Amino acid sequence: MTPVARFRAALEAFDCEGRFGEADYALLRSLLSGALGRGEPHADLLDGLLGLFFERHLMHDRRRAELLSMDDESLWRAVRHRFRQVVADENDEHRPYHALRSHVRDALLSFGAEPPSEAHWPAGLYGRSGFSPPLVEQAVCALWREGGPKPSAAQATSELFARYVRPLARADEFRESHAPPETMSRRLDAQRLASGVLELLLEEERELLRHLLDGGGVEEWAEASGCSRATAYRMLARLKALCRLELHSRSSRTRIEALNALRLGLKHGSGV
Repeated sequence: MTPVARFRAALEAFDCEGRFGEADYALLRSLLSGALGRGEPHADLLDGLLGLFFERHLMHDRRRAELLSMDDESLWRAVRHRFRQVVADENDEHRPYHALRSHVRDALLSFGAEPPSEAHWPAGLYGRSGFSPPLVEQAVCALWREGGPKPSAAQATSELFARYVRPLARADEFRESHAPPETMSRRLDAQRLASGVLELLLEEERELLRHLLDGGGVEEWAEASGCSRATAYRMLARLKALCRLELHSRSSRTRIEALNALRLGLKHGSGV
């Protein structure tokens, strides 16, 4: 069986059962590893881009069905073309949808078995730097109280996207029949955690964290940067507290993935 045929079988299993394991991920990674060209920096970015590709094209019911309807040669061309679109970030209207979904998922995880006694629709979902988690949580509460049973992340995201982000969008335009498989959700969760940590760090704190993740020491960094040791250790204490707050409830594998995503985000000088 060719690699493309094996990928088709993995995609069909995900379509039918929502199953996509580590071996399937390794196959997808192998198929697309040449799409970024050669060199370690490109390879470092591959996992993050594969996560975005999976969210935008393989979880999306209509797009997945389009791929499965193709013969193997057309499937291979389409997968490479769509992955390169993700790399180039070409005209991707799905980016705000997936950004909103991560906040919706966090909100649903924080709720109990019953919705709050009072919940009102907010005027909007945006804060100063994108979606506001408290406003998204308020909107999810309002939706839950209006709709009866607790909504799924996909249902709530589609409704809030249609209501707030693009009012004319059809509610089923981004329909996803399956939740992210564990092998992908762990990686996506790690990338979101790393991105959230990086957004909170000052430039000097980023430099210190980059140095530590590369195996350096605090006092070595303090001397090289012209910073006092006392200040460097205070910065280290803040870094530890922030990482502990973000990662304490996560599995050990997710923590490892998040630390790797932090290293890559710092290496490339931007968020994850």
